[in-house]
Formats: sequence, structure tokens, C-alpha cells
Amino acid sequence: MSEREYEALRSALASTRMEGFDVTEQTEKDCVRLMSGEVSVADLVKEILARPAKAV
Repeated sequence: MSEREYEALRSALASTRMEGFDVTEQTEKDCVRLMSGEVSVADLVKEILARPAKAV
């Protein structure tokens, strides 16, 4: 992932936070892995669904 792509990601995540959504460090890591081709969308979805739910 290039520096330009990473900055675009960080900008998008900042916008998401401003809209009131929770963007965790794990969310950012997942996005980086996806954008760098380390993981497919299908595999990432499976990983996310397998994670323990957070208590609200």
C-alpha cells in the first residue's frame, strides 16, 4: 500500500468517525489488509463474523 493510498484511507476513516460511526484500530488494520491484498473480502467477512461481539 502506498503512502497516498494510506492517507486516503485515513481520510475516509476520519470522515466515517465524523458521521458518528465507531472506527476502531482493528477496523483500520482490516482495511489495510484488504487494500493490500493480504485478505479477500469473503475471508475478511468470515473473520469479522467469527469475532466475539462487543458489549454495548
